[in-house]
Amino acid sequence: MLNIYYLERIEPAAVRKGLSTQSVWCKLWKDIMKSKPSRLVTVMCWRKKFLEAFFHNVLRGILDVSADRRLHDRRFSPLDHSARHVSELTICNKQQEVTELTPALLQSLAQSVEALKFLHLRSSDSDTQKCLRLLLHHLIHHGHVNKVSVLSWPCPDNQLLDLILTMSAGYWQPDTDSPCSSCLLADSPPISGERSGGPGALLSLQPLNISQNVPASSTSCGGPGGGHSSEPNDLYDFIFSVSAVGDSTPETSCVEGVTSVGASPLSGAMLFRSVRALNLHNIPLTLPSCRSLCRLLRSWTSLERLTMAYNDLGANIALVLEALSALSRSPGCCLSVFSLSDITTYVPMLELVHTLLRNLPNLQLLSLSYDLESHSEWESPGAGAAQCADNGLQQLELRFPHDPVLVEHLVPVLKASSSLVELSLDNATFSDQDDLRRVLRVIADCNVLLRRLGFHDMKMSDAPSEILHLLGLSRLEEIKFSFCRLFETSSADFVAEFVAAVRRNPSVRILTLNGNRLGNDGLCALAELYSPDSLSGIIYLDVSSNCIKPDGLLRFTKKLEGCGKLTLRQLDISQNLLDRDPVLAREALQALEGVCRVVRDNWDSSQAFTDHVGVM
Repeated sequence: MLNIYYLERIEPAAVRKGLSTQSVWCKLWKDIMKSKPSRLVTVMCWRKKFLEAFFHNVLRGILDVSADRRLHDRRFSPLDHSARHVSELTICNKQQEVTELTPALLQSLAQSVEALKFLHLRSSDSDTQKCLRLLLHHLIHHGHVNKVSVLSWPCPDNQLLDLILTMSAGYWQPDTDSPCSSCLLADSPPISGERSGGPGALLSLQPLNISQNVPASSTSCGGPGGGHSSEPNDLYDFIFSVSAVGDSTPETSCVEGVTSVGASPLSGAMLFRSVRALNLHNIPLTLPSCRSLCRLLRSWTSLERLTMAYNDLGANIALVLEALSALSRSPGCCLSVFSLSDITTYVPMLELVHTLLRNLPNLQLLSLSYDLESHSEWESPGAGAAQCADNGLQQLELRFPHDPVLVEHLVPVLKASSSLVELSLDNATFSDQDDLRRVLRVIADCNVLLRRLGFHDMKMSDAPSEILHLLGLSRLEEIKFSFCRLFETSSADFVAEFVAAVRRNPSVRILTLNGNRLGNDGLCALAELYSPDSLSGIIYLDVSSNCIKPDGLLRFTKKLEGCGKLTLRQLDISQNLLDRDPVLAREALQALEGVCRVVRDNWDSSQAFTDHVGVM
C-alpha cells in the first residue's frame, strides 16, 4: 500500500522496532525491474539496490514513474529522493544523462557516490563535456569517489579519455564563466596550483614533488587552519616540466602530471584530491593517449590500485613501465596493486614480472594475464634476468601464454616472494614434467605463509608426490585444482592418498576440484572427508564438471548421511551428467538439500566435451 516516499519515512521507526522492510523492497525490485540478481551475488540491502537502480533508470528516461503509483508522490522528486542511495554511478554512451544533473543533485551525489563507471562511451558535444567536467569535479575533487572505471570503449575519443583521466588524477582547470561554488570561500579564493577543495577533499591529499624551499603549509586549502606561504607566481617553483619518453616535440611535453585535452600544459591548473583506484578495461590506448596516461601516472601518488586490461599496449608497455618506475620513486607513492591483462605480451611474461618487482618494490598484489607472446624484437637483459630481489608480494596471479614456462625465471620469483599469502598459476605448460615437480617443491618449501593456492588449466597428473606434499601445508585454507586433469591417469591408490592427505589438514576450508575427471568412485571417496575421525573442516566443495552420474551422487549422499554432523555448507555439482537419470538425480538432490546448500544447473550432458567420454 505504501509508495517509496512513505517507505523511506517509516524506515527509521521500523529499525527502532526491530522490523525489516527488505521483503517490500525485494518485491518492488521484482515488480519494477523484472529481473533477478545473479545467484553468485548476495544482496545485502534490497532498499539500496532498488533505489540505486531506480535512480539510473529515471535518469536515463527508461522508467516511467507515472506508470506505478508506488514510484511517485507530489512531495518528492524521484532523482532527489534516490540520489543519496547511489554509491556507484554509471555513465553510458554519449553521456546525455549528465546534462540532467542539477547543482543540487551533484551536491547530493558528491556525498554518496564512491565509484564512478563509464560504460560504452561515445563522443559527445562540447556542452555535454562541460557538464561532465563539473560532474567529475564535484564527485572526485569535492566528493568521495575513490574508484574510476572506463570499460568497453573500442574506439575511444582521445579528447574525452584525456578529460576523464586528468580529472581523475586531481587536476582542474577553473571555468571563469561559471566558477565552482565549492572551490570558493567568501574571504579567501583558492590559489592556483594549490591542493584545494572542500573538507572531503582534504582527507586524501598527497604531497607534491616540491622543492625543499617550499613550506609544507602551502598544501593547505584556502581559508582552514594555517595561512598561505606561496604566491600564484610560485607555481613553477614546485611543479616542473618534463618531456615524454623519446619525444621532445612541443605537443608532447608538459608539466609533470598535468595534461590538458590536447596534451599541452595546463597553465594555472589546480590540484585536488584524486582517485585511489583506476580501471581501464577494453580501452585501446594509442601512443598519444598512452603518453597522456603515463604523464599522469608519474606523479599520481595517491593511486593505490591500477587495473589495465585489453588496452592493446604493444610496445607502449615500455612507457607504462617507465612511468610506474618514476611513480615508485616519488615520496608518498601508494601503489600496491597492479593488474595487467591483454591478448599478446610484447615483453616475455616472466621478464615482465622481474621488471615490475624490481621497479615497484612496494607491490602487494601483482596480476598478469596473457594468451600469446610476441617479442621477436625484444632484447633480453641476459643472464642476470633470472635474479629476483626479495619483495613483499602477498598475492601473485599469473596466467601464462601458450609458450612453455621458463622455470629458471619462475623459480627465482617464487623464492623471492616469501610473503605470499595467495598464489594462482593459470595455463602453465612445461617442457618437462620434472620442471613442474620442481616448481611445486619450491612452492611447498619457500612459500610457507600461503593460505590460498590455485592451479587452473594445467596438466598435473604426473606429479602425485608433490601434490600430496602441498596438501599437507599447515596454513592452507583454500586449494584449487581447476581443469588440471588431476585424476586422469591416477589409480585408486592416488585417490585414497589424496583424500587421506586432505583429511589430515584441519586448516583447509575450501576445496575446488572442478574438471578433474573425478567420476563416481572419486566422488564417493571424498565423502571420507566428513567421517567422524577426519580432521578436515572443509565447508565448500566444488566437484563440478567431473563426469558424475546420478547413481554416484546418490551413493555419495548416502555416505554423508552416515557421517553425523557435517561441516559442509555448500556443494557445487553443476555441469555433471545428472540428466542421464532424472528420477535418481532428484532423489539424491532432495537428500543433499537437507545437508547443505547445493549449487546445480540444468546442463545438457549431450553437449559434454569429448574428453569426458572416457569415463562415462
